[in-house]
Amino acid sequence: MQTFFESELERLRKRLVKMLNLVDSQLEKSFRVLLKGDTDYVEIIRQDENKIDKLDIKIDKLCQRIFALAQPVAGDLRFIMASLRIGTEMERISDMTYEITHRSEAVCQYHKLLKKYKIPGLLEDIKKSFNQIVETFNNGNSALAFQIIEDCKDMDETCKEIFNEIVSDMTKKSDVIIIATDLILIMRNLERIIGHIENIAESIIFIIDARIVRHPGLRSKDSKD
Repeated sequence: MQTFFESELERLRKRLVKMLNLVDSQLEKSFRVLLKGDTDYVEIIRQDENKIDKLDIKIDKLCQRIFALAQPVAGDLRFIMASLRIGTEMERISDMTYEITHRSEAVCQYHKLLKKYKIPGLLEDIKKSFNQIVETFNNGNSALAFQIIEDCKDMDETCKEIFNEIVSDMTKKSDVIIIATDLILIMRNLERIIGHIENIAESIIFIIDARIVRHPGLRSKDSKD
């Protein structure tokens, strides 16, 4: 028979998994709107955002209740601390995803430009990384989490390259100017999503390995002092 503490931890895990799956689905739908103009998904994405916001609040309150009543230690404490951060990161991904959907309606018809800037490939890589986030959270695979972090750094560089190419083309090509503002804002949101995915991977490593992998340069400096 589960204790109160064990049942609360299980409830927290289930809410995180539910939130992960919702964000995963939201990303998929948002990218379909951008690439294929499937505007039927727009209202579903908005509804999903509301569900994700509510789950974020529920996760926050549940973590507070566990802290107040159970006094967790060691691995359980790491899990609760990381859960707070993961919930916040997913809520922010949801916000960025909805913003991309809003901007996509003006951009989705320009298929050739999207392909020219290799945006479909970037979206595929982002979706793959978030799929892996779900996998590593469910399976406790820290090696995969480390790989996600490396992949996020590569995707971040790709975002910067695409952004610079769009800005350069704005002064030369009239078809780019028409959608440049929306496209630039979409790229900025994709860049932020990649950053949030990287943060979630770091939190999962913290849960599994009890390692803090943020700001490695600062840790290296501190170790010498």
